[in-house]
Amino acid sequence: MQELEKKAYKYAIKNAYLHDGKADLGAVIGKIKALEPDIEIKKAIEYAKHAIEMVNNMPFEEIKREYGRFEREEGFELKPVQKEEHLPELTWAEQQAVVTRFAPNPNGLMHLGSARAAILSYEYAKRYKGKFLLRFDDTDPKVKTPIPNAEELFKKDLKWLKCSIAKTYFASDRLNIYEEYMKKLIEMGRAYVCTCDPEEWRRKIKAQEACPCRNKKASEHLKRFEKMLRYEFKEGEAVLRIKTILSHKDPSVRDWWLAKIVDEPTHPRVSSEHHVWPSYNFASALDDHLLGVTLIIRGQEHQQNETKQMFLYSYFGWEYPHTIYTGRVMLEGVTLSTSKIREGIEKGVYIGWDDPRLGTIAALRRRGFQSETIRKIILSIGVKPNDTTIEWNTLAAINREIISERSERISAIEEPFRLVVEFAPAKEVKTDFGTVKLNEGLQKFIVEKKLIKNKLNGIVRLRNAYNVKIKKIAELQAFAEYAGDEKIEPIIPWITEPVKIEIMMPNAKKIERVTDKAILKKKVDETCYIDNLGFVRIDNVTETKVDAWFAHR
Repeated sequence: MQELEKKAYKYAIKNAYLHDGKADLGAVIGKIKALEPDIEIKKAIEYAKHAIEMVNNMPFEEIKREYGRFEREEGFELKPVQKEEHLPELTWAEQQAVVTRFAPNPNGLMHLGSARAAILSYEYAKRYKGKFLLRFDDTDPKVKTPIPNAEELFKKDLKWLKCSIAKTYFASDRLNIYEEYMKKLIEMGRAYVCTCDPEEWRRKIKAQEACPCRNKKASEHLKRFEKMLRYEFKEGEAVLRIKTILSHKDPSVRDWWLAKIVDEPTHPRVSSEHHVWPSYNFASALDDHLLGVTLIIRGQEHQQNETKQMFLYSYFGWEYPHTIYTGRVMLEGVTLSTSKIREGIEKGVYIGWDDPRLGTIAALRRRGFQSETIRKIILSIGVKPNDTTIEWNTLAAINREIISERSERISAIEEPFRLVVEFAPAKEVKTDFGTVKLNEGLQKFIVEKKLIKNKLNGIVRLRNAYNVKIKKIAELQAFAEYAGDEKIEPIIPWITEPVKIEIMMPNAKKIERVTDKAILKKKVDETCYIDNLGFVRIDNVTETKVDAWFAHR
């Protein structure tokens, strides 16, 4: 056997021993994927199927002997192949403090893609004993308006991701600071207030020509800027622009805008009487300097922004922060567009930011994915510049490795059916939820109807209990009698005291099952493994019912 074949066989033995002689294909695939993160899923399935075929055809006594041998000789602590999670060294960090920032627009919650910048920025700050700042880029009061409770929600996500924040800032709290620096640029002759018709200005800028406003005196532009601040100009009538290079090869770099007027601003932190709002490039670039940021980690799409912002830094004689550009992180089959998610929520397509169909941190957390899972996959991707699509199978494999050992296995029945057993022996049986005392003489069970509906006069084994022979099947219940203790197949799960469990699935549809009332002792956020379904996270517990969210198989 190859080494990985041996590991697949070993884990199939363990899984079969713990589950009445039948190893689960999904569990073995997940273990292989966790042990070898880079293996192709098709290859993992091939190894798992081969191991399952061998083990599930073995008598239980042989499985038991193999389990004992592995336990004696080497144990079952199977460790994944360790890949070094390596972030490139910062050669400049010995001469300069490392201060990073996560600067989201709070018009929507964090998703798997934006979490990359947060996790990597925090990890660099932590490595070099620096600071990790949270700065809300909330200066669009018309299109990308902040969601309610943005600060609380973002901090909840960051805390869950184990990113400790040194200090929090809101760009909208710093409007007066931005205006001071706008005035400085005007006084320096580096910025001007343009009152040209927008179409005419665009025509001239495309032709690499200056508009009539550009060469007016600084004193005139200061007066115009004061009129902007007093709202004597209305939206579209005046724009503050920075002077760049009119012949620049990228037209968007030519005299890009610093501030615009908004007629009816809507913002939770700023009065509606404030009508002059800065551009993203101005506010972000200015704050990076003023807040002492020395390392920026952001997507490749922001490279053009650095070109623009360099004009601002050169005019003030500042040193631009060190910058690392990364590719996009995407989640297989899931939109990570904040605007599209928000639109879907507003139209009722999604139930909220934690809708199970989404790739937001809130949704992944509610489904039962662990913060260790998110951090591990982001750190494994690192800062590489090419785009990466994360497959659900990969995400699930990592998460399965983390939660499998602490997730109790439970039986959950889709179509509950009463099974009455006569001549039963008194017995204490170990179940998913602890020890159950079975009655002598007459014992009632709840089983899956489809598992016994065609078993009239047949013998089945009630998991971990005893064998029974089906004597009669009626519309609402079946009758059986005790038929010995020798382990046979088929093996049927059962419960004695049922309660309802409602499970939110990845398609946002709910399914119902019946499980043992011992589940009412579970706490919110605990994970369980449901037979023939997969892992779920406990979402809510009442006196009579449990709500759960499906994570993965």
